[in-house]
Amino acid sequence: MRKCEIRDRRRLMDAAMGHIACDLTVKNVQLVNVLTGEIYKAEVDILDGAVVRVREEGVLSPLPARETLDGEGKYLLPGYIDAHIHVESTMMIPLQAARAVVPWGTTTICTDPHEIANVMGEEGVRFMLHDSARAALRQYVLVPSCVPAVPALERAGAAFGAQEVGRMLDLPGVVGVAEIMDYPGVVQHSARMEEIIEEGRKRKLLLQGHAPMVSGGALAAYRIGGPVTDHESNSAQEVREKLRCGMHVNLRASSIVDHLDDLVCGLDGMTNLEMVSICTDDVHASDLLLKGHVNYIVARLIAGGMEPVQAIRLATINAAREYGFDDLGAIAPGYLADFQLCEKLDGGQPQSVYIGGKLVAKNGAYVAEIIGDESCGALPNTMHVGHITGPESFLLPVPGDQKTAQVLVLGRTGHGIYRSGEWMELPVKDGFLSLENHPELQFICVVNRHGAGGHVVGVTRDFGLREGALASTVSHDSHNFTVVYRDAASAYACLKALEAAGGGMCAARDGACFEVLPLPVAGLMSDKPCKELSQDIHRAESAMQSLCDKSFSILNLAVYALPVIPGMLITDLGLVDGSRQTFVDGIR
Repeated sequence: MRKCEIRDRRRLMDAAMGHIACDLTVKNVQLVNVLTGEIYKAEVDILDGAVVRVREEGVLSPLPARETLDGEGKYLLPGYIDAHIHVESTMMIPLQAARAVVPWGTTTICTDPHEIANVMGEEGVRFMLHDSARAALRQYVLVPSCVPAVPALERAGAAFGAQEVGRMLDLPGVVGVAEIMDYPGVVQHSARMEEIIEEGRKRKLLLQGHAPMVSGGALAAYRIGGPVTDHESNSAQEVREKLRCGMHVNLRASSIVDHLDDLVCGLDGMTNLEMVSICTDDVHASDLLLKGHVNYIVARLIAGGMEPVQAIRLATINAAREYGFDDLGAIAPGYLADFQLCEKLDGGQPQSVYIGGKLVAKNGAYVAEIIGDESCGALPNTMHVGHITGPESFLLPVPGDQKTAQVLVLGRTGHGIYRSGEWMELPVKDGFLSLENHPELQFICVVNRHGAGGHVVGVTRDFGLREGALASTVSHDSHNFTVVYRDAASAYACLKALEAAGGGMCAARDGACFEVLPLPVAGLMSDKPCKELSQDIHRAESAMQSLCDKSFSILNLAVYALPVIPGMLITDLGLVDGSRQTFVDGIR
């Protein structure tokens, strides 16, 4: 269990009784009490980073505090808690991610570092814990449960079993077992999953779920198997069923998947929303800079008609109770003094943010002291792709001497990130599949970049790519090198460019790269601040868009190789039917 941050309760009790002075009193505020749902004028006394007393207007403190903060009539509400986020998806290291989210009112995040774990194993998890300690933001880690996500269908840079998970669950700052994505393994009594779940259960830590489109008996079995939360709902029906099944549901709005408006409809008619909180899951730097973080979801909920205090509850006390944090999520005696001062209750950017009673952000700027150096230091290059020796690796061979071949083409179904497969007859030239006269199609290839060798080539219709190639090492969850291309020379140019950069994203045409976004930290992150990185992302996204007829998002490639979701996918081992968890032939 996570230990309460409060060290000396006797001092806090003495301060509450007026025997010793407090460090800070926040006065002249309208307190948003998420415990009762009320808003009223109050003064808040703080000592040693914790709230010792909340005094209603007119009730004087026996002893004046050493410092007084005049709230100027603003709303005082708890800091926001993100119930589930992958920091790696911000493309920033934990320090820089903290500097980006705290000014938006976020004071705590619960992170799943399975992106870096799939690349660097335990070393990656330890790096995230170490780097997060350099920032004021409270960053709690859940140990990745599925590294790789589905071992039989892909190869990552590490493999976690119960022994590895148990070892990391005992690290300081760890609060649970991260999203248990192998839901088929749970309901089918996989020994690996049962042993991993037991490591969390015996330590009484949170077992975080991941159950997209799981329903009926399978959902009931999954809940009985251990996972108690879910952030993967894509419809109102899913939200209702999971809540009725006793699961704590995170309403998600991310840079990849955003069905928030539909999810909220699943709450219609419910009078108890204590089992509902908020998460951002995967949100990249540009969105953080322009839209915000948890506050952006709060703002949308309020704009959609949810009562403001209820929306704030979802983002504060509900998330704290989801994790069993009894000292976070509210402004009351015995709670840590994490709060924000806001002009309005509309989810806008707060005027100031405090963590542990210390000012950490003001007027949109992070002002807390950085512990240690600005840079995270040198990390190894994780691009191990020496088995790809030339453009010919990106051709798709067709057996025999046939002139055409039936090929399974991947394409979106219209249901978010999920894809189906369509058989098409395509030409064969010199023993290799050709896409001539089919400008709507592109090749897609996943190359193992973790030293295991191997790659798989397929065909897709998702990108509107006219020429050249688009590539990324951000490719959930094994994060192998993934490239979409019209010509093999451009695909190979992308591979070499990202090998030199240590990973990232790039665009190429005519066999040469013309834009690279370096992400040298595990091929996932940069140590640049949010604003600077966002400019780099914008340049890379614009370069990629210049090759495409369709609207392009820089994260479009991110879930093409994720075998735990339904639909057709491609990994470094083959084409995968995610619903059946089996390989399928791509050519016949």
